Amino acid sequence: MVLITCPQCNYARDIPLERIPSRTRWVRCPRCGSRFEFVRREGDGEEKKSLSTPWERRIQLGLWQGVKQTIKGVLFSPRTVFSTMPVRGGWREPLAFGLLVGSIGSMFTFFWEFFVASMGFLKPLWGASTTIGSPLVFLVFIFLAPLFVTFNLFISSAIIHVLLLVVRGGKNGYEATFRVVSYSQATRVWSVIPLLGGAVGWIWRSIVYIIGLKEAQETSYGRVILAFSIPFAVLIVVISGFFIFIMHFITI
Repeated sequence: MVLITCPQCNYARDIPLERIPSRTRWVRCPRCGSRFEFVRREGDGEEKKSLSTPWERRIQLGLWQGVKQTIKGVLFSPRTVFSTMPVRGGWREPLAFGLLVGSIGSMFTFFWEFFVASMGFLKPLWGASTTIGSPLVFLVFIFLAPLFVTFNLFISSAIIHVLLLVVRGGKNGYEATFRVVSYSQATRVWSVIPLLGGAVGWIWRSIVYIIGLKEAQETSYGRVILAFSIPFAVLIVVISGFFIFIMHFITI
């Protein structure tokens, strides 16, 4: 028998060694969903403490180190971050991180748009550039940015998770998807780059989504990519149907 103990919630269970496949490297706690490494030793096994995310260990690391290491990990080692991230354990921690980094990134994005508009580089479009360049609009957006980010986190997670369920790739639940979406807000740091930062962040975030969802939901890259392809396929069908209808109407 091997006693396996979850480092997150301390749930423990004795499991016959013969029931554990020889190539097993990771186990997941049935109570809290934490994923941690299983190290097999001769006649026995022991577990290593889950890395979780540095943000969730910021009490030990310090706030700055927790934020910095999480951002760095998500940007350059997403597979490591999300393969050890608990898929359950509460909404507060991932929401707090996503809200913090996402709000700052959104503020930078709007700041560059405001800067360009206020300098007169944007051509007037029904007064849109004038509105964007208004200091009042800028202050209102900065004030409401956390609300927009919170709304976006929950709605985006819901949409993505529904798409995953369609392709049978969301077995670990909505919370796992929400955690990936929240921690993926680390890619918004690219917004500090004037103008192009937002586009770079969006592309980077899409890649992180695919890697993170594959690890957190324990599915395949194919299913995740297929899930993200569904909206584009629907859009193509709708546009094609619209043009067919227009052509049919013209020929009548």
